[in-house]
Amino acid sequence: MRVSVFAVALCAVLALEGYSQSLGDLAKKEKERREAIGQVRVITGEQAAKYSTGRAEEPAAADPAPPAEEETAEGAVAKTDPDEPVDFAGRPESFWRTTMAEARLEVKDLERERDTLVLKINQLQDQFYKQSDGFHRESIQRDLQKSYYLQDLNKENLEKAREALEDLKKEARKSGALPGWIE
Repeated sequence: MRVSVFAVALCAVLALEGYSQSLGDLAKKEKERREAIGQVRVITGEQAAKYSTGRAEEPAAADPAPPAEEETAEGAVAKTDPDEPVDFAGRPESFWRTTMAEARLEVKDLERERDTLVLKINQLQDQFYKQSDGFHRESIQRDLQKSYYLQDLNKENLEKAREALEDLKKEARKSGALPGWIE
């Protein structure tokens, strides 16, 4: 018994000593890596919009856009494909197809979430009425209230997403996008 306790304690001490050494080595390697990198590129506010939304605003003088891209009047970056048709604002077919697909996907995701919440509420109501213990019923009631709240939020978000999709369709029609691009 004493030998096994001693062996376990010895293993634990050796493992901790090995871990601290490797942690020190890792810190030293990280310091060397940071020194090797040297200068870090700073992104300004104007450039941050280009990376966060996928749309480019005015490219900085140090960051010219690649020659395969050109900036449209709306600020979107479009691939320069001479065969790809564009709308009145200069946005290509691929822009409208991807934008509409993203908007439809958002609506579809919110509809799935709505259906999931309905199923969860039904399941919780079934559990509530099967449960005779008051403490469990309180717990189930809390989950039900949370689900009702999430359902209300989902209804609002779904309505906003549907309106945004319709507004996007109207904008596409006004800018001269062909019907096949948005449907």
